Amino acid sequence: MSSLLPVLAPRLPGCPPVVDDRTYTKEHTEEEWESMRNVIRKLYIQENRKLNETMAILQARHGFAATEQMFKKRLKKWGLRKRTYRKGQPGSAASTPIDTTECSGTSTFDEQSSSSSSASPEEHQDDPTTSMSLIQPSNTGPYSDLEQVLGGVFNWSQSKLEIFPVMSDPMSEYLATPNSPPIRDSRTMYRIFELVFDLWFHGKGDLAGMAARRGFYVLEFVLSDDHPDLIWHVLDTIYDMVDRGHLRLLALFLDHATILAKRQLPAQHPLLLILQQLRNCDYQSDEGRKYLCHLLRQAWLRNVNLLGQHIETSDAHRLWLYEQLIWDGRTRLRRESELGKRQDAMYQALERMAEAQSQTSSVIDADRLRVEALRLEFTQMDVGDKKKAEELAINLLDITRTEQGPRSNDRFHAYACKMLARVQESRQEWDTAEQNLWHAISKREVAHGANNNLRVIRDMWVLAAHYQKAGRQADANEITADALSRAQRYLEQDVE
Repeated sequence: MSSLLPVLAPRLPGCPPVVDDRTYTKEHTEEEWESMRNVIRKLYIQENRKLNETMAILQARHGFAATEQMFKKRLKKWGLRKRTYRKGQPGSAASTPIDTTECSGTSTFDEQSSSSSSASPEEHQDDPTTSMSLIQPSNTGPYSDLEQVLGGVFNWSQSKLEIFPVMSDPMSEYLATPNSPPIRDSRTMYRIFELVFDLWFHGKGDLAGMAARRGFYVLEFVLSDDHPDLIWHVLDTIYDMVDRGHLRLLALFLDHATILAKRQLPAQHPLLLILQQLRNCDYQSDEGRKYLCHLLRQAWLRNVNLLGQHIETSDAHRLWLYEQLIWDGRTRLRRESELGKRQDAMYQALERMAEAQSQTSSVIDADRLRVEALRLEFTQMDVGDKKKAEELAINLLDITRTEQGPRSNDRFHAYACKMLARVQESRQEWDTAEQNLWHAISKREVAHGANNNLRVIRDMWVLAAHYQKAGRQADANEITADALSRAQRYLEQDVE
């Protein structure tokens, strides 16, 4: 069966990519084109953007979707051409041909990054001729439509890079009131479905059902907030369901999410198109599930490379970019993205943001703590430098060790305790690690205002796993029972 499925993998250098025309096809009247003429001229000519960037911005900001061929014909009709100058003999006249790079249909992300099929996403990132790329989507096979749609996520991500620096990101809203996070927070939705899997694993089917119903309920609110993490937290959830074999739950989720997305998202939004295609996929065979996971994984790796191009130029307004790569990098979909190979650029960017924030304010605010936490997470989980991670964890503990201040301080203090305990476990310092894990739970309770909060329960699973590693199964069982009791109280309380 696998030989009949389309292949979404790194392509050989020199193979031209193809921009999908079917995904965003839409006919426009002459009046509609004219209404966008000045906008297109500004983006494509005055700001010298690539054609695919222009298309993505028009779709994201103005809801104006059309194929690349339509754009090329319209540019030709309007006589809009980019000015390029060839190097020639002194005194030679400059020519102004149409920019063939922009109008050939090959000016996409793939053009800047291609590699052999055996290379990892970042294996040759320093060589512009051999960096990561995905091959053109297949036009045949049972997954071709889904493959085309996942390719469209590139345009969506590109548009978010263009418009999101001036907007408030979800993490800022969450940290403002960690004891009462916004119901539309997509990261919390993903954590709820994580709880479903944990409860099912521990044989608590009734509680797992309650958690699933809560996840379905909050999904409606999650889809009302179109931000850079929306697609990926939904795809994280879907990937987990497929990978863990929760196929009945997956079918319910896809049906419910598709109905909500049709009602709340634009008709050409990538998430809606992805959901519609996912409903037609083969989940019953191992081959089908493996290939679907492969497609989602390749879409994520493509996103890693897109965001990776912006690491060195992004500022503090794009903290969401680093959190998408690092903070959420432990989900099943996003693991082993080889971010450690970008450590020089990543460390420089995070250091630059920390310096900028310290210059603008003497107070250590939530954004500064976010940067410090990102440095710790990246160092420990992506780079694997335990010594440096321990130093960063102790530093984060020091700057958040206060009885006053916002709840977010306690939240980051709990995180630092947990990460420090991880280092101590690697040295088999079981008693010290245990103390830090208990302290993390205590601080989580302060930050989130309850001992039955979703994040508190997650930290209790960590403590139970610690006891198992230390050979203390009875203690692990006791903590697990406590966590399950808290989970029941959490699910029985009203959704705020």
